[in-house]
Amino acid sequence: MERHFRVSYCYNMPLDYVRTLLPTADALLVNAAAPYRLDRALLSTAPRLRLIVSPSTGTDHTDLDYCAERGITFTGLKEHPEVIAQIHGSAEFSFALLMALIRKLPRGVDLARAGYWREVEDELRGIELSGKRLGLVGYGRIGRKMSRYAHAFDAEIVALDPFVSELDPWVTRMETLDELLPQCDIVSLHVHLAPETRLMFDEARFAQMRPGSYFVNTSRGWLVDETALIEALESGQLRGAAVDVTQGELTGRADENRLVEYARHRDTLIVSPHMAGLTVDAMGKAATQGLRELKAFFSIE
Repeated sequence: MERHFRVSYCYNMPLDYVRTLLPTADALLVNAAAPYRLDRALLSTAPRLRLIVSPSTGTDHTDLDYCAERGITFTGLKEHPEVIAQIHGSAEFSFALLMALIRKLPRGVDLARAGYWREVEDELRGIELSGKRLGLVGYGRIGRKMSRYAHAFDAEIVALDPFVSELDPWVTRMETLDELLPQCDIVSLHVHLAPETRLMFDEARFAQMRPGSYFVNTSRGWLVDETALIEALESGQLRGAAVDVTQGELTGRADENRLVEYARHRDTLIVSPHMAGLTVDAMGKAATQGLRELKAFFSIE
């Protein structure tokens, strides 16, 4: 990248430092998981900015309306399905998180570190995925791969996605959440954040789920009413939940999030720090595509 551009690095730097770089920036190759949002106030300090490249499929970290007003081009991995098809980290992690949840793996590791062994086995008895019904809400890149992993474990799989015309042959299509939720032992969420999906899992949706079922979210925190999720865990409506995303990520105060606080003292909730895509392989492929985007935009051979 340095062969073609004058590069300033601000990875994991404070927002105040980022602001000092923006006035001279023509393009941004951004970190979609940064603890701040590329909003109107921040982008307005970058008068030369022409291009934002995001090595992610999500867009909620950027004010796209303001980009359109300014004529700033925004591009991400969503526009490149050929690249996305070669990135497996998020799907593999989502499945690993599901298995860790139903087999109580984090609790087992904590107990072993504390010196306990089989005398605590009653605390660690989970369920098998084989024979259970897994509901996938969203059947895009990650949902489809999740179904393939779960199929190899002999799970029964149902899916809801009105934007996907063809499901894999072992998957049963559901038409509505009203139909899907009461039938499933585990529900895994794999949809993009949009106005129509914001807080889609609220108190009413959790009440529709099978009593004693499990819930997984590795998509976006604002898809879920976090208070309702905690209440469903407290009441036993959910036996367990695991999330890799929270509502506090773009504020820089994830440690104050209610799910993080709840998980500190309970074993029914697993919270991980938005690490699903953090593999050397995935990030290398995404960064390579980002460089291609930069060179193409500025007509660099």
